[in-house]
Amino acid sequence: MGLIGSIIPVIPGPILAYISIIILISSIDQSLPLNTLMIWGVVVFFFSIIENFIQFYGVKLFGGRKLSLIGSTIGFLIGLFIPPIGFIIGTFIGAFIGASIEYNNNTKKALKIAFGSFIGFFGSVILKLIISFYFVYEYCTIFVGFLTSN
Repeated sequence: MGLIGSIIPVIPGPILAYISIIILISSIDQSLPLNTLMIWGVVVFFFSIIENFIQFYGVKLFGGRKLSLIGSTIGFLIGLFIPPIGFIIGTFIGAFIGASIEYNNNTKKALKIAFGSFIGFFGSVILKLIISFYFVYEYCTIFVGFLTSN
């Protein structure tokens, strides 16, 4: 579920992956140092906040301003109701419309900013996938360690 949540924005992938490790440790006779779990928790919390801003950073990095960010956000929210890729297309179109208004129908500039929202979205997905894959690896390591110790 953590990996799926890394791709689908509404599902908090890394958080679910972290919780799955806590559930696994609680349900089997296996332990991890408390400081490891706390560090992982802080990392997950930190990156869960940061990943929400990466897409906005992509818009800003490519020249977007207030209306581009608002358009990107509105497009994202509308896109959530058009699965499976509506949130990607919605973000792109929303940023494009906002940038077009912001830059007096300068299509080239608006496309550049919309591309920034696209890059920001995929940067966020890659970050979440890296964290989630790490937790999948740790989950498998803990589980295999449990199986081989019995």
